[in-house]
Amino acid sequence: MRLASVNGVRAEAAPKLQGVCPSCGGDMIAKCGRVKVWHWSHKGRPPCDPWWESETEWHRAWKNKFPLEWQEIVAFDPITGEKHIADVKTPHGLVIEFQHSPISPEEIRAREAFYGEMIWIVDGTRGPLDASYFNMGTWGPIDENPIAYGIHWMGKSRLFHNWSQVGAKVYLDFGTDLLFRLITFDLEKKRGAVGPIYKTTAVQDCAQGRPVSVLFREKPPE
Repeated sequence: MRLASVNGVRAEAAPKLQGVCPSCGGDMIAKCGRVKVWHWSHKGRPPCDPWWESETEWHRAWKNKFPLEWQEIVAFDPITGEKHIADVKTPHGLVIEFQHSPISPEEIRAREAFYGEMIWIVDGTRGPLDASYFNMGTWGPIDENPIAYGIHWMGKSRLFHNWSQVGAKVYLDFGTDLLFRLITFDLEKKRGAVGPIYKTTAVQDCAQGRPVSVLFREKPPE
């Protein structure tokens, strides 16, 4: 985790600090090594949130695009008592989950049901060849207003397979200045369509409570 409660104030990990988990109230240890990003870890036990994944530089870079006070927000269901920590939750109620590790379809559905209004931003560079396969497999544009590219997924990873059946919108990050919205994907033919979106625009839209914009080849009709 990036943030823990230190003397009642949310704070980032630093050497010799002691903190408390904002969700379960358990003791936290500041992990401040030379390899991994500095973070908090539950003392002597696994994270209290089973949905939590180890934070990478990729996670941290995405979180840094939003104010610190929007990051790692505890969501609570008063009926069931269930608690989870959203990566980012904007003042407009939108939850943004940044996903690097593999995740089961069951957990995807559970998160979407729990958070309600949310989007996924998925690390497309986790597989060593996924970005290359994506670049080789795209063609078009097959539509210009808004722009959409065809995709024929030739890689062995199940990146598109795993994310094509979810309910919330999915945006794939292949390490450029663009995100690619997953529009559709046929599991049997391994073909589909994606739409490019500038990362800066997507962040601004989310922060201001607007639907994430789509790109047009030319100005759309009035």
